[in-house]
Amino acid sequence: MSLSCAIETCKCKSRAICHCCNTNLCPDHLKVHVDLINSRMNPLADEINTLDNQLSLLNVDQVIDKSRQKLDKWRHECHATVDRFYEEKCQELQQRCVEKVENGIVVDADPLIINQNFVYLEHWTSNELDLSTLSSPYRTIACSQDSWAATTSNNHFLLIDQYPNLCLYDKQLTLLKEYP
Repeated sequence: MSLSCAIETCKCKSRAICHCCNTNLCPDHLKVHVDLINSRMNPLADEINTLDNQLSLLNVDQVIDKSRQKLDKWRHECHATVDRFYEEKCQELQQRCVEKVENGIVVDADPLIINQNFVYLEHWTSNELDLSTLSSPYRTIACSQDSWAATTSNNHFLLIDQYPNLCLYDKQLTLLKEYP
């Protein structure tokens, strides 16, 4: 049993199968179909031939050389960018160190506000204080005899103004830092 032509308006019986698209066609439509395929194939063949000619003229070493030059240029530009960034950061670091040395350590301490209503000073004489009840000194710190040393402390550190330096001690009275 033969099949009908794949063209819907055609009532003829199919006599051939197109191997390109696996379509059943009558002899008349087969010729039209083949002509259509050939009309598409010729420009494609021309384009393939043109590309083949271009490829045969192509010098692979020259293409590799040009690509390598572009890569080398890119690498050089990237290295220059990294070097420039490195130099900027080195200058910033140098500037910060110079500023720290010039400015020293800035201590931002709020002033001590004393409410006079909470202060009670008892008058006493040296006769009333029994120094024998004090324990022996654990350790001593040499201070200037010209004036009283200003001191402050918290639970961990002792800060003493020993002109011209500000000295920070730990609980064992070990000198941790000395600021001019």
